[in-house]
Formats: sequence, C-alpha cells, structure tokens
Amino acid sequence: MANDMKTISILGATGSIGRSSLDVISSLGDSFNIFGLSCHKNIVLLYEQIIQFNPVYAIITDQASYEAFIRQHGEEVNSTKILFGHEGMDIISSNENVSTVIAAITGFPCIYSVLSAIKHNKTILIANKEILVSAGNMIISQLKNSKATILPIDSEHNALLQIILSSGLEYKINDAHYYKNKIKNLVITASGGPFIDYNFKDLQKVIAKDAIKHPTWNMGKKISVDSSTMMNKGLEIIEAKILFNLNIENITAIIHRQSKIHAFVEFFDGTVISHMSNPDMKIPISYAITYPERKFISDGNFFSYDNLTFEEVTQDKFPCYRLAREVAHIGKNSGLILNAANEISVEYFLEDRIAYLDIPNIIEDILESSEIINHDSFDSIIENDKEIRELTKDRIKTKYL
Repeated sequence: MANDMKTISILGATGSIGRSSLDVISSLGDSFNIFGLSCHKNIVLLYEQIIQFNPVYAIITDQASYEAFIRQHGEEVNSTKILFGHEGMDIISSNENVSTVIAAITGFPCIYSVLSAIKHNKTILIANKEILVSAGNMIISQLKNSKATILPIDSEHNALLQIILSSGLEYKINDAHYYKNKIKNLVITASGGPFIDYNFKDLQKVIAKDAIKHPTWNMGKKISVDSSTMMNKGLEIIEAKILFNLNIENITAIIHRQSKIHAFVEFFDGTVISHMSNPDMKIPISYAITYPERKFISDGNFFSYDNLTFEEVTQDKFPCYRLAREVAHIGKNSGLILNAANEISVEYFLEDRIAYLDIPNIIEDILESSEIINHDSFDSIIENDKEIRELTKDRIKTKYL
C-alpha cells in the first residue's frame, strides 16, 4: 500500500452525507481505501455498498436490522465482517489502519465514535453539529491532548475554513485567541427553508411531510425539519463559535435563498470575502477528504451568478434561531439542553404527534426548567443528555399530547 494512501471509515454511510462521500471517493482514483462503513437501518443500500467498496467491516446499529441482515447474508459478505452496535463503531473509528473518520451521523450518539477517533489521533471530517453544540468545549480540550484533527464538512463551516485559509490565516481551532484580532465577523447563509414565505397562520397547518421538502438541498428528515425551523442555522452559529473562537456577537446568519454563497468573512480593514459554489455537498466533502489540496472534479452544472439575494433572519418568525443565539450567550450546558430538547421534539413531530409550532415552545420550556451547569467529564455530559431527553418526553406527554 502506498504511503500516501488514506484509509477511511464512514459513520452513516447510507445517509446523504455518507453517499456523497462515497461518490467523491469513487471519483478520486485508488488513493483511498474504505476500511469501515456503518448504517442504522438501510441494510439494502449497505449491502450494495459492501459489494462495491469491499470494506473490512460493516456495522449495523439497529438490532432488528442487524438480525435481518445476518439472516439474509450471514456474518460475512465476501471478506467484509458484519458487526453490531457501539463495539463495531469503536473498531472502525479507532483501528490503527484508519487514517480518516467521516462522522456523517446526525444526533448526539455520534459522540462516542468521535471521542474514540480523537483518542486514536484520526483526522475527523465532521458533519455532525449536535455533538459540538452539546459538548464542544470538552471535545476541543480532548483535541488539544491528541494529534487528531477535526475538519468541518458542513457547507457553511467548510466555506469559512476555505476563506480563512485562502486569506493567509491558519486553521487553529485549539487556539482561543488566534482569530479574535484577525477576523471581525463571520456570516453564514441559510436558504430559509420551505416556509420562508409562510405567515403564522400558514405555519399552524404544517405537517411533517411538508417540513422535509427542502427547496435546495437533499438532506435527511431531521436536518430538513431543523432547516425549516432555522434551528439548523442556530446550531451552526454555535458550532462556528466553538470552531473559530469568536464571540457570538461577531457571528450571524442571513437568508440567501439561492444557496450559492455559503459564508462570508469580514476583516477589520473593511474587506469581505465570500465562498461561492453550487449547492452540492460533494464540494465541501471533497475539500476535506483531500485537504489541503483540491483534487475533486465536479460534474455539476455551470455556476450562474445572477439573482443573488440576501435577507435578514426574522427572529420572531424563527424562534428556534433566537433560542440558539440565547444559548450561545449562556454557554455551559445550555447547548446540550437545546439540542436534546430539539431532537426529541423533532422526533415527535416527524411522527405527527405534536404540532410544528410546538417545537420551539417545548425547547424553551425545557431550557427554562433545566439547571444550567458546567460539566467536568464526558460521563456527566452523557448523563445530562439522557436526563434532558427524558424530561422532554415527559413534558410532551403531559402538556402537548
């Protein structure tokens, strides 16, 4: 094997980010090798990926899906070993042969695998904003004590990284002060989601199948709902605060319906530099995979520069965004509370058990009734996350069902 070969594990290989990552890797030739793939329930697609990429391990995290896969295909497909659950996830995140881990799973449970990858000094391409919002400061502290690297593949944070590096600055997520006297403001963009032109009366009628129809991006159900409530953008400004160490007053979001400009960086001399590309997740993913080089050749449509518009985010219309900005000011475990309450609320909404407008009300209710504290260990973070999820479920059952 060549010395510059990258051996990659993809956590969440059957999701939109995972599929795009495999498309990118397929296009880059033989410099990349797949060590591990994981999925939750989509075992049909996982089987196809196993046949195509021949990983050493494939992990299934849903018990029933794992058992169904084993009944149909056995515990080994060609030379790929099929494993179940967290133990398997740890193997593909920490194995000495793995150089790069792509964290493409949404939600807080991804934290276990990311921590394992940090401990074992991997390059981690992270599309999961929830764990940075919930435990960002402790994750950064773990990075300081390792040789691991985190590269964002969310389009907005990847765009910020590209602008910063193109401007002659370094990427220093472990440095609390480096950017504060070099960057004035960070601005990320939002499409506005499917309900940008709805009024309050229209929002009262929204159901789950409406909320997952994103106007410009092809995403999973949970993140599509977050985009529609603007919680996704709220989580992203908190993530930007953690990654780039600016005060929240210097980080904002604006609505850009065309999703062609992904971020701006404002410098103290009055210069504003933007990152532009068609809305294709393969572009930020490819940059992170081949970082710091650009080797991917896009097959996308010609870039059009016309009809670029910008609007302010109306916090009255998007209370989830307001709540996220408030949490960014509060700090401590408030991001954990926000994220856990949101994940449970969105889960109930997707099951058509609560109304769309209940989501921000539930989150605010849980924030107001939960204790704001500092955590000194990952065990306490994980326990607090469980407590908030149970509290949110109980509050929904007693007040909203």
